[in-house]
Amino acid sequence: MLNAIRASRILTMEGHNTSPRTDSGYYSFPDVIEDGVIVHNSSTIVDVLSFKAFSKAYSIKAEDLGDVTLTPGLINCHNHLELSHLKGKATFGKGFESWIESALPLMAAPVDAQSLSAAVSEMKESGTAHIADVNGRAPEAVYDAVTTADLSCHIQFEVFGYDFPNISDGTLCADDLFPSSAAALPLEAKKRWMTLSGHALYSTSPDALVIAKQWCRSNERYFSIHLAEHPGEEELLTTGTGRFREQLSRRVLPKDFTPPAMRAVPYAHHLGLLDETTLAVHCVHCTQDDISILQQTGTSVCLCPRSNELIGVGTAPIRNFLEAGLQLTIGTDSLASNHDLNLWNEARVLRDSFDIPAGALLRMLTVAGAKALGITNELGTLSKGKRFHYAILPEDF
Repeated sequence: MLNAIRASRILTMEGHNTSPRTDSGYYSFPDVIEDGVIVHNSSTIVDVLSFKAFSKAYSIKAEDLGDVTLTPGLINCHNHLELSHLKGKATFGKGFESWIESALPLMAAPVDAQSLSAAVSEMKESGTAHIADVNGRAPEAVYDAVTTADLSCHIQFEVFGYDFPNISDGTLCADDLFPSSAAALPLEAKKRWMTLSGHALYSTSPDALVIAKQWCRSNERYFSIHLAEHPGEEELLTTGTGRFREQLSRRVLPKDFTPPAMRAVPYAHHLGLLDETTLAVHCVHCTQDDISILQQTGTSVCLCPRSNELIGVGTAPIRNFLEAGLQLTIGTDSLASNHDLNLWNEARVLRDSFDIPAGALLRMLTVAGAKALGITNELGTLSKGKRFHYAILPEDF
């Protein structure tokens, strides 16, 4: 059965379905349909056209949403929904080391169904259509909560630590990297939405990271990793010293750990982790040389500005990212490091702090996110044949 919705404006974003660029087109809204209509069958977009053309082509009545602007459904490229019960409980503003010391003991608590449901509802209400979720302990609960809300999500099983079976004799394989909780996912999720991610260069065996990336490449899944997030990471990787090294030595690092004596981005490149199907998350502490590596490898970057600000790890060189033409996406991170999961609030920080135009921000929230996650055939633009998900552009944009 066909249905239709009508709005004063529809931003299809089809003109942004190309590589990022810094000319005026990157900052504009292409393909604006004034007085537009989306025809759908509840799950799939059948047509997107002006009301005048709709009236001639269809006999059905369109639900009038009024004086609003519709955009494609938003894509949250980095989240940890299993930490939703930690909202407001961690220490903010004193750096990564203080934050992790406060949050880590709380992470062992069971995932709270009510907090999880509330978090997903908040994301849906603010226009999110798809979530890239880092997981490990509760993939089934997260997947069920997301799909029950008629949204979709990647479940990224996070590879963490140095103690893996068969790693000492060189026979470690990808099957060893998936937690037992992966078995609980439905077959459809395993076929389409299950992937591997690396926690970070400092917290995970390089051999395990390489195998995880190889699995993703072989199975045509994207790979993500927290990269260059905070000063302690840089100090540990380059010199092997500092407060963060002391923290990790108590619970994560092996006794024979030797720092690679490289910054995060060059080290990730050295390991072969960076390419067009890698999503580097945070990238706060990047030099111009680091940015060149990200650009040359085609690596996408996920910005989490409010999480970075709240924890107190610094500010990413976003204008330099734009000038280099990097593929930028946006994530909220978790409620353990953010006040809410509303992507528009992330975009507002980027707009107000870096003077980034609305067109560029919307591209990050839609087209770029779909491309980074490999789902451009389903989401990212309001186009025929794609899933029927839309967001309403806030009035202040």
